Amino acid sequence: MRRTTTAVVPKRTHSEPRSRASTRTNPFSQNANGMMSYSSLAMVLGVVALTTAPMHPAIPRILSKLTNPVRHNDLTRPLGGEKRFLLGIFSSVDPADASRRESIRQQYLDTGDPRICSLQEFMRQADENPYQRVCEVPYTFVIGGGGDHRPTKHDDGEPLQVDTDHNGHFDPEGDCTYLNIRENEKEGKSGSWFKYASMIANEYSIDYIAKVDDGSILLPELFFKFLDDLPNAPFNQHLYGGIAQPSYTHKILYGTGEFYFMSTDLAHFVGNTMHVLGTDRAEDADVIGAVVSSSPRPVKFVDLNGFQFWSSTSKHPWDFSGNNKKSSDTSSWWSNCPEVDVTTMAALSQ
Repeated sequence: MRRTTTAVVPKRTHSEPRSRASTRTNPFSQNANGMMSYSSLAMVLGVVALTTAPMHPAIPRILSKLTNPVRHNDLTRPLGGEKRFLLGIFSSVDPADASRRESIRQQYLDTGDPRICSLQEFMRQADENPYQRVCEVPYTFVIGGGGDHRPTKHDDGEPLQVDTDHNGHFDPEGDCTYLNIRENEKEGKSGSWFKYASMIANEYSIDYIAKVDDGSILLPELFFKFLDDLPNAPFNQHLYGGIAQPSYTHKILYGTGEFYFMSTDLAHFVGNTMHVLGTDRAEDADVIGAVVSSSPRPVKFVDLNGFQFWSSTSKHPWDFSGNNKKSSDTSSWWSNCPEVDVTTMAALSQ
C-alpha cells in the first residue's frame, strides 16, 4: 500500500502578518508571543546609544565641511585645471633689500598679468570665491622676522609667522611673509619657509612651492610655458626641480639656490624634517638636497638646465650691466629679452 503524506497548513491568526514580505520590511518585528525580536531590540539599543553618547570633537568639524563645501581641496576643481605655483622670494630686513623688492615688483610681478598676484591677494580671492579666482602664481617676499633671541630655523612651539620684523617694521606693500626665525641665509631659513608654505598650500590647494633668490629675475612668458608642462595634483607627488648640480658630500643631485621648486607634499616633508639635520653646511646643496633624497618615497627630479626661464646675478652692478666677463653668459641670455632694460637691472643691485 502506498503511503501518502498530507501537509498540515496552520491557520493564520488575526495578529499574524498577511505576507512574509510585510514581515521583512518591518524593522521592529515581534515573535509569536508578541515580544520584540532580538535583532529589533539590538537595533533600538544601538540607536539609543548613538543618540546619548558624547560626540567626538572631530565630528562637528566634519559636519561643517559637509554643510559648507571644502573650498580649498583638489577634489573640488576639475582635473587639468589651472596649476597654482607659490613663489617664495627670499629677502631680508636690510634697508637695501627694500629697494630691491620694489625693483623686482616692477620687473616681473606688477606687470598687469592677473595670473600673478601677492599671496595675500590670492588668499583673498580664494576666501571670496574659490571657484573663480584668476590668480595662479601667488608670490611673497620671505623675511626672517625674529630677533637675535630666535633660532635660525623653526623647531619650537612658537608661532611660525609674525606680523612684523623684530623692530616692529613691515613693508607697506603687504606682500611680505615674516617668519619667526632669526634672519639668516644658509642656516635653516629655506626649511622654515617650506614648513610655512606647505601649511598654506594644503589649505589653499597650491600645487608647487618655490624658493627664489632675489637676484633671480623671472621672465613670465617662459615661466608660464614651463608651468603648462607640469602635472596637476594629485599627479605631481614628490616632484623636485631646478638647475641640477652634484653634491659630492652626499652624492646626490640638488637644485641650485637661485631657483628650485617642489610639490606641496615634498615641501611638507622637507619643512618638517629639516630640524634633524645640522645647519653648518650650504643649505640648498647639502641640507635641502639631502633631506629631499632621504624621503622614503621615490623623488622625481626635473632638470631645468635645458629650459631656464630666469636670469641669475651675483647682485653686483657689473653683473647686471654685462661689463664683466663673469656675466657674459647672463648678458647673452638677456639679449633674447629686449623688453628688459639695463637701468632696471642695475637698480636691483642697489
